[in-house]
Amino acid sequence: MAQLVLSLLGPFQAALDGKPLAGFESNKVRALLAYLAAEADRPHRREALAEMLWPDRPAAASLESLRHALATLRTAIQDRTAEPPFLLITLDTLQLNPASDVSVDLAQFNALSAADRPRAFEECRQAVDLARGSFLEGFATDDCPAFEQWLAVMREQTDRRLVRALARLIRHSVEQGNYAHALSLTR
Repeated sequence: MAQLVLSLLGPFQAALDGKPLAGFESNKVRALLAYLAAEADRPHRREALAEMLWPDRPAAASLESLRHALATLRTAIQDRTAEPPFLLITLDTLQLNPASDVSVDLAQFNALSAADRPRAFEECRQAVDLARGSFLEGFATDDCPAFEQWLAVMREQTDRRLVRALARLIRHSVEQGNYAHALSLTR
């Protein structure tokens, strides 16, 4: 079974079986994959994805662009030969396949940073270690206002979770008398 690893915290990175993926012909193909990975909990209507990524085109043309981007994406991630496939594709919807071997750092980060148990400081440390930077740092699509708005909201949400996790780690370090560690976390 092939493993797809997506890193969305920091600059976009994708690897298949440990090898970095190249084959993305445009930022919109990366944007499509990043969106499906970050919003993996449900299927997404093709029309909505096409409108989000190609808002300045007529509906038929934006759907054609989505089909082309999807074909490029499937080739890049070798979806046609993956068992099970990484994407669930219907005539109307697209979704990242929860049954496939896909690892998304954002999903791990969200689970760890939401920890509110007595040992949660360890989960917070792991969450902080996952964060290589802001959500999709340096990523932009110039002509996609809806995607850019979603990107801004996601960045703010992940930044807030990171700050909460860091605050918990700092508090824990101070309580343990490890002021040097607290100071390094603060920096």
